[in-house]
Amino acid sequence: MMKIDTFRTFFAMGAAALVAFFGSSCTELGADSTTPPAQRTPSYLALETYSGRILYTGNPNERRPIGMLTNVATALVVLDWVNARGISMGKELTVPAHACQWPKTNLLHLKPGDRISLRDALHSCVMWDDSACAITLAHACGSTINPQNPEAAFVQQMNQMGRAIGMKTTRFKGSSGAVITQSDTHDMAKLGMYAMQKPGFRTICSQRSYVATINGSRTVTIVNSNNMLSYSSVDGVRAARSGAAGACLLVSASRASVKLHSPITNKEETYPQRLLVVVLGAHSSSSRYKVASLLLRDSWKTWEEWQKTGDYKDVSKFISVPQ
Repeated sequence: MMKIDTFRTFFAMGAAALVAFFGSSCTELGADSTTPPAQRTPSYLALETYSGRILYTGNPNERRPIGMLTNVATALVVLDWVNARGISMGKELTVPAHACQWPKTNLLHLKPGDRISLRDALHSCVMWDDSACAITLAHACGSTINPQNPEAAFVQQMNQMGRAIGMKTTRFKGSSGAVITQSDTHDMAKLGMYAMQKPGFRTICSQRSYVATINGSRTVTIVNSNNMLSYSSVDGVRAARSGAAGACLLVSASRASVKLHSPITNKEETYPQRLLVVVLGAHSSSSRYKVASLLLRDSWKTWEEWQKTGDYKDVSKFISVPQ
């Protein structure tokens, strides 16, 4: 895969980013007179990830609660820890008492002292709005950094990762979405782009269902809450919903690589194609999917039109993430 900086050089000669209000307004997609104003119109952003070229935005800089999208950062820190220390995904974790403090988001009905594999906990953390597994993972990882305060040590790692990938407005407050963290669409796009660079994360978030085992015997089938996976081109990332955050969504969709004329080399080059859509603060699950599906449809069209015109006169707006 070519590095993002290479694509930035190529696409910086492309047309100006099409930053426009979404054709079918978000108000039209889901407002009613009883919906709180803060959640009536969602924030959204759509971009092509290999170039970082922004295609559509709406309220992109508004900071909002992100709910269990926080768990994406949790999973990424855990995966980095696993890779750095050569830890087995089959490693058994013991559920700490404080992981069970939010019953509504303890979706595997874990109890203090239960045993679950790291692999199974990661799947529930990523595929569901599961706070108990996220906290259990954070406790296991954080304990190797600061046994006296594993949660604080882990959250510090989350924020270090966020700064490293250029998240400017986000400060994670906890290891799961049960603790309110606020962000904006630009930062969440960076998190989603970084997540989809990780093969282990991509494998988990693309699965429709998974069977987790607790205490070696009790099994629970986890059904991915991201309904956008039913779309043929969608291959991740995550759906989330809470009272504070409303309905949120990160969606990744990919198409086969295309051959385009490069104004740099004056030769035909091969370029991958991937869209990322962020929706924050939709007032219902159905409205977030409507917004996301229309953004995907229109973003692919916009991207295709740019490829046809080959207009390299203007400078585009970009989001980039280190690789």
